[in-house]
Formats: sequence, C-alpha cells, structure tokens
Amino acid sequence: MTVVTTSRKAANDLRALARHLAFATGARYLARGKTGLAALSDESVILFLRERGALRLQVVEEGVVAHEFALRKVTISERSEPISHTVRIADPSVYDVLKRYCVTEQIEADVPSVIFDGQQKKRIVLEVAPDA
Repeated sequence: MTVVTTSRKAANDLRALARHLAFATGARYLARGKTGLAALSDESVILFLRERGALRLQVVEEGVVAHEFALRKVTISERSEPISHTVRIADPSVYDVLKRYCVTEQIEADVPSVIFDGQQKKRIVLEVAPDA
C-alpha cells in the first residue's frame, strides 16, 4: 500500500497537493502531524515537501528516501475532460520510479512533467526540474 503525505507542519497548498495525488492514484492520504517516517516503515510513502522555498517530491521506502525529484512549478487548473485515474508522466526517470507505486502512463511532452486529475475537477501539472 502506498501513502501520500507531506512534511510536518506543511502549508495548506502542499497538503492539498498531496490529497489530490492520493485521490488520483487511489493511495491513502495521511495527515502527518507528529508521525515520523519511521512509523510508516512498512509502507511506501510519496512525500511532498518544501525546503528553503524549493518544492520536492520524495519516495520513501523502509523509512529511507529512495528517490527525490525537484519540482520547478505546480499548475492547478480546471479539468473539462472526464477524470483519469492514470498519472501521466513525461520524464523517464520519474516514470521509472512512480510506475511501481501507482497506475502510470509515459507520455511525450516538451517539458518534463507529471500530470494527474485531482479532486473537484482539478488537473495538476508538476513540472520536474532537470537533474543537477
């Protein structure tokens, strides 16, 4: 089972982003509070966090950060098409990681991105920063 959550004391926008991804993937959303990652060691965790103003997406396995991606930009817009419960990914490195945790589809796009349909007719686009 996969859990989607945020860093501790996350801002509302970060918690909303985690809830949208959990909804899109059918994963469980966990409001972190004071729960440490060690308490979630038996589950894979997709974690959104903001460090020094930079947004990051981490995948935690057995209490250890296994993968990490910097996000350059987040766009949330209204979705007019029928909902899709498939995460569409235009970055091969992100696709190779996330396909283990949710239903994904690799797509072609000009910008490396992760696209999914969230709650309340929202479409979320995460622009992935190139590896540094």
